Amino acid sequence: MMELRLLLTGFFLFSCASPPTPKPVVIPPTKKTNPELVQETLFSRGYMSGYEIWDTLRRNPSEKEVLDSFGLPDSIWLDELESTKFLYYFISEMQDYNTIEISTKTDSVSGFEWD
Repeated sequence: MMELRLLLTGFFLFSCASPPTPKPVVIPPTKKTNPELVQETLFSRGYMSGYEIWDTLRRNPSEKEVLDSFGLPDSIWLDELESTKFLYYFISEMQDYNTIEISTKTDSVSGFEWD
């Protein structure tokens, strides 16, 4: 009888526990929101060729590595499921936006479109 009470008490306590709360998605700053954080990078200095950009991104670097290599994005968009951050970089010479997708689960590159 005592074991049954312990079992029921344990079941009650564990069934009343709140579900784990997901960690909040942290959006990095942009050039516009934090201009004081803008620094020169290999990319902004023009030291990265198209191949080096592709080679860097295909290795799925972390968001920090992306920001260190490419600098702050011009804008950021978070999808409706909060699973992917889209970092947009405007290339003025081409009048074109390039996109780097960051997975919020792995905090690394999950896709990109770079001209």
